Amino acid sequence: MTSTSFQGVRVIVPVTERRRALAERLLAEGAVVHEVQFIAIDGPEDPAPLTQAVLDWCDGRYDWLAVTSRNAVLQMRAVAEAHGRSLAEPQPRARVATVGEATQQICAESGLEVALVPEGRQTALGIAKEFPEGEGRVLAPVGNLAAPTLERGIARKGWTVDSIEAYRTVDGPGASPEVAAQVRAGEVDAVLLTSGSVAERFASQCAPVPESTMMVAIGETTAAAARQAGLRVDAVSAAPSYDGIADALASVIASKGDR
Repeated sequence: MTSTSFQGVRVIVPVTERRRALAERLLAEGAVVHEVQFIAIDGPEDPAPLTQAVLDWCDGRYDWLAVTSRNAVLQMRAVAEAHGRSLAEPQPRARVATVGEATQQICAESGLEVALVPEGRQTALGIAKEFPEGEGRVLAPVGNLAAPTLERGIARKGWTVDSIEAYRTVDGPGASPEVAAQVRAGEVDAVLLTSGSVAERFASQCAPVPESTMMVAIGETTAAAARQAGLRVDAVSAAPSYDGIADALASVIASKGDR
């Protein structure tokens, strides 16, 4: 974790209705934060499949839960609680595979003990590569924009995988005309890109971005989406976490200061 002060750094920080921790952290460290809700998280378009899958999980009908997003766990937990159930019911027999500090934290808060975190890339591909071979059922709750990487990769190991839409990523209010104009005018020092969806929405609203503005992505997947959207990426966090992206921002600030 970085101990660098971000005093006076003007930075755009993506937030959602329930996630402001990164913005609050940078504010506490002296940054001038522009909070922008580029995306919003909504429930699945059809809630019935998720409801049935959650109840099947609680009843012990799955051998594994493979999840790459805290949003999926939160949606599952809401369904379980609405039916007077707990996601922890089928453990310790059923096991959980996940990635990233945020998702691991939500799993822990939901009573789920994580059995597999990939040692390599903290992505769906990372889980798929390190998932054990075997037989049985795996529940993979995903977002509406997820590629079939997780489902296909685990299925190749011999498992029967139920990939269920657990949440949808939809457009949030986005950047105001004033903030977008500040970006284009070079009046923002840094932009944090916390997902591919955020990168795409930022590019559509705020590009072109001056060379002086530091562009920092939370991981390689987000960086790839940003480049695909026509954005320059100056730094990529080593770990897909708030600590990771704060460290990456600190490093690029330091590198610019040494020039």
